[in-house]
Amino acid sequence: MSFFIKNSEISDTDIIQLIRDRDEKGIDLMFQRFYKICVTKAYQVLADSHTAEDIVQELFSDLWTKGADLEVNQSLSSYLQKSVFNRSLNFIKAKKLNFEELDAGQNELGEESYEIDTESKEALLKEMEVIIDGLPEKCRIVFTMSKFEKKSYAQIANDLGISIKTVENQISKAFKILKNNLK
Repeated sequence: MSFFIKNSEISDTDIIQLIRDRDEKGIDLMFQRFYKICVTKAYQVLADSHTAEDIVQELFSDLWTKGADLEVNQSLSSYLQKSVFNRSLNFIKAKKLNFEELDAGQNELGEESYEIDTESKEALLKEMEVIIDGLPEKCRIVFTMSKFEKKSYAQIANDLGISIKTVENQISKAFKILKNNLK
């Protein structure tokens, strides 16, 4: 592929091949061409812009990770939109299951246990705050920007001058530390 070809002249097939070849231009072109469309699609399902951006970023990251194994048997736009739609539905299903489990637990426990649950929740939040404060500095900064400031991975990466993959790794590290330290 010539260096002097305009981005608009590069086909979806070329973009896929660039990603398979681990050429960053492929992911950059995919981002430029399809990011807004995909976020809009996710937002239509989720009605939450931060979650929509997270889902699209995770999809793009997964496609980059697949590299040579990436198989797209339709237009790239259709493939991405279908993938975003399915991931958005999976996110909703996971959230719905969590809420249903919580609702079932509250119904079985009754009114009196609600007060105990509130006290437990407050204790848990205090414990989480202590653990978050004890995270390594970079990890704590990335985690708080994501979860408390509600910034997207791309915004965090841009603000801190790091890659989206580094943001993902730091968030994952924070969750592992939280999980291992919560009693």
